[in-house]
Amino acid sequence: SLNYHSHADLIAEPCQKSEYPDLCNSTLRSDPRSAKADATGLARIMLEAALIKDSTTFNQVKKLLSKTTEPVLKECLTACTDLYNLIINEIPKAIQNVGSDNNEAIHQGDLAITDADTCDFVFSDGPNKRKSSFTADNIAVQNLVAIAEHILASLG
Repeated sequence: SLNYHSHADLIAEPCQKSEYPDLCNSTLRSDPRSAKADATGLARIMLEAALIKDSTTFNQVKKLLSKTTEPVLKECLTACTDLYNLIINEIPKAIQNVGSDNNEAIHQGDLAITDADTCDFVFSDGPNKRKSSFTADNIAVQNLVAIAEHILASLG
């Protein structure tokens, strides 16, 4: 429909310039607010998507932690629980600062990216290396935040 095309055009430019154009397009196109949003609004929508992804992952990690008895896995999951707890505070702080203090929003976003990355590192570090079942989720959180930061950085 015509509406979809005008909608697509509004988000095409920031998404094309982003490191993750497909994720950017699919995230913004799936949110009806994008149609009327300016760049600041688009950044906010990306951060909200990251927060939803983070919350879902956080709940999965906590559920797995409650069922696990294996000591090393328990240690990894505990570390990730702590990290996701930080992210659950950092992303809302980023959202709060969008439009009023974009540098602070980017700073909070950077903290969230580092924490999601660290959750993955915890699994791959040390003598008991193992595969994290949350790698894709951690990467999604990082990439969604990175897209938001890219949009904010382009505002100068």
